[in-house]
Amino acid sequence: MMWTMSKINLVTDSLITQLIEAIDTSSSIYILTSFVMKSGVELLEDSLKRALERGAEVKVCTGDYLFVTQPDALRKLIKINPEIEVRLWKSNGRAFHPKAYLFQYKENEGTLIIGSSNMSRSAFTHGVEWNVSMDATVSKETFQKALDEFMKLFLNEQTVTVNNETVDEYEKLYEDYHREHPEFSSYLD
Repeated sequence: MMWTMSKINLVTDSLITQLIEAIDTSSSIYILTSFVMKSGVELLEDSLKRALERGAEVKVCTGDYLFVTQPDALRKLIKINPEIEVRLWKSNGRAFHPKAYLFQYKENEGTLIIGSSNMSRSAFTHGVEWNVSMDATVSKETFQKALDEFMKLFLNEQTVTVNNETVDEYEKLYEDYHREHPEFSSYLD
């Protein structure tokens, strides 16, 4: 199979530009990221809000691994629009470190971005990050497998729906962890 350069791209800077363009044209948006930071939510907030208002499906799955995901980021996500679906992977000490952004435009059309970028301002704008963006037409099988794997994680029994109650529970664990491990707080974006 011959691939053109525009179908697969290495994105090493300003991932935010590609994400916003994809969000603005997608009918379904699936975000799987280890960590969600308030700064990253702020960059995507307006685009996600517009997408939800036009009827796009938006699902976000993140994790509690090492308690990096910020409770305020989760609160900000669920306030974007009542239709957004956000779930939190309860790692129970198991590493949870995926970073994938999937966008469906129409049947069999979409974009898959996989790489090193969590949902944070530095990852989206100026950090040293490597991501590969692939048009779904390059490999419909790979794109479909990514969608299937996302849904397996999203609906896994280890995930919980993010709402005010689950964020309050998570925040207590987050604060306890950071009190016991203050050295990690300096790395948070």
